[in-house]
Amino acid sequence: MAWTVEHVPGKDLVLLVVTDELLDEEGKAQVAETVRLLNKHQSTLALMDCSNAVPKVSLPSIYRLPDYATELGVPWNVRIAVVIPQTRFQIEMFHFFELVFRNAGYDTRIFDDRESAEAWLRRPPPLQTQVHHLAST
Repeated sequence: MAWTVEHVPGKDLVLLVVTDELLDEEGKAQVAETVRLLNKHQSTLALMDCSNAVPKVSLPSIYRLPDYATELGVPWNVRIAVVIPQTRFQIEMFHFFELVFRNAGYDTRIFDDRESAEAWLRRPPPLQTQVHHLAST
């Protein structure tokens, strides 16, 4: 397993770090553990650090992740920051990830470095009262 998920109390965020291959078969487990920790700690901030990852994920697998997160009960007002690989290998996968999560109503952005991602997460979110998710209809 080349990834870890943990709650970072001082920053009140859930941190997923992928340090090797980012694979289809592990995507659902990563989402499940992230959602579990977000709910357990009543956090709405998620940081996915893939700066040292090698993406080997299919587009259909990514496309299904927002619906899966919704089914698991991810907070509707979650903010997701994703740090892309330093190599920029298969960068289009991360752009697609951002697109499908944003289309599902989740405030999601990709970043070149962890500092920028954390700075964005610390900023106040845009004012929202609720979000309608397609998976919940």
